[in-house]
Amino acid sequence: MGKTYLFECGLCHYRVKISGGVDAGLDCDVQTVVCRDCKELFDAFTRVRRQSSPVGKFREAYPEIPPAALAGSPARERDWQKPALACPLNPKHVVEAWKDPGRCPRCGNFLEKSGMPFRAWD
Repeated sequence: MGKTYLFECGLCHYRVKISGGVDAGLDCDVQTVVCRDCKELFDAFTRVRRQSSPVGKFREAYPEIPPAALAGSPARERDWQKPALACPLNPKHVVEAWKDPGRCPRCGNFLEKSGMPFRAWD
């Protein structure tokens, strides 16, 4: 289970809700990145588990098969995909991995992490 924290800069009052480094959930892994062009921190996907063969297409081909019979079938299999680290606003922007404790992307001061997670996600 992944966790998202609130990070704040005491100098320029920049606030962001991120994981603060590498984190993993049930169907995805994230890495916090700093975009040098946007001067922002983001959680970017490093690994995502997606359905390899859509059940909908399988159901269209074989409508007589009940959904319970598909529970262990290849139609329910999932594959891991590994996207490249990129800025979510513009993939051509320059991004670098960021880890807590780290500096504010706007002013260079160290960011303060909240004690309790803002959100726990899967």
